[in-house]
Formats: sequence, C-alpha cells, structure tokens
Amino acid sequence: MKRTTINLDLDLLDEAAEALGTSRMTDTVHAAMGEAVRRRKLEALTEMKLPDLTLELLEEMRRPRNFDHLPD
Repeated sequence: MKRTTINLDLDLLDEAAEALGTSRMTDTVHAAMGEAVRRRKLEALTEMKLPDLTLELLEEMRRPRNFDHLPD
C-alpha cells in the first residue's frame, strides 16, 4: 500500500461511509474503489452480447443459495 494525501469532500465521504457501512476514512475510500471496480467488471460482462443479462440479474445470481430443501 502507498500512503498519500488527498483532498476529500467530507460531506460526500460521510454519505459514502453511511452507504458502504464503513467508519474510517481509509476503509470508506477502499470500499468505494472496490465498488467502482466491481461495477465496471459487471458492466463489462453485460456488454458481452448478453442483452438479457442485467446488473441486477448478475447480483441475484451471485447471492448465496439455500439448498436445505433438497433430498440427500
């Protein structure tokens, strides 16, 4: 990791922290960068000639499933 100094909009930082569930500035910035990268990767998938595949559908497909109802 690299240590640096940046100028941040503190109101925006507070709003991002609330949305991301973080409490420290560093955690908020890291979570926001991670979310931006995740979103870009999901958008790249939707551009792979899969017109019915939406971000929402991809997120639904990635959610953990419960298979307890299936017989052994």
